[in-house]
Amino acid sequence: MATRRRRTVTTDAPPPAAGRGRKKTLRIDQALLDRARIALGARTETDAVARALEMIVRRDQQVQGIRALAALGPIDATRIDD
Repeated sequence: MATRRRRTVTTDAPPPAAGRGRKKTLRIDQALLDRARIALGARTETDAVARALEMIVRRDQQVQGIRALAALGPIDATRIDD
């Protein structure tokens, strides 16, 4: 008989706005996590990790947008509205 693994959903913290939170086991340097939590102004370690991941995703979206704009060619300053 095959055994089934249980999935655990976190209930101690609100899920991120974009989706459901899931319990994960990660090995993270505690000093680095503490520094990130303080730098981000996060109350909890979970919040610090979520904020850091959101920042990485947002930065990637910004880089993609800049690359798309750069592909359009040089900006004509005379066509910019004031």
